[in-house]
Amino acid sequence: MQEFISETVKISRSSEFVFTLLSDMSMLSKAVSSAQIKEIEDFQSDADSCSFRVKGVEAGIQIIDREPYKTIKYTGYKNIPFDFFVWIQLKEIAPDDTRMRIVLRAKLNFMMKTMFSGKIKNGLNQVASQLAASLNVR
Repeated sequence: MQEFISETVKISRSSEFVFTLLSDMSMLSKAVSSAQIKEIEDFQSDADSCSFRVKGVEAGIQIIDREPYKTIKYTGYKNIPFDFFVWIQLKEIAPDDTRMRIVLRAKLNFMMKTMFSGKIKNGLNQVASQLAASLNVR
């Protein structure tokens, strides 16, 4: 499996606050709509999973593990063409100072790795930044 790690972003909230929001997929609809990601359509979610369409292809993500205030582990389901796991890692540095990074481990064939590694890394950084921005709003 290939590993991609986002930049670490600062969130001016407690790790408990961030964890509570990100570990409940039903809360993501607000973050997705505020991030204004044009490629995502028909976003639907409940506490443990979400589904959406990207360029006409239906996909889904579900939470498979939670470690309170530290990590949330996700994986794909539905029409995802490769196996992957995503961890959101949180570390509270001080009150209202949580650092977050996103780790993606994906089983990519050589062609996909060659073509998409840079885009995946940039995408992870963009998601981390947009999540941080939406969570920093008070």
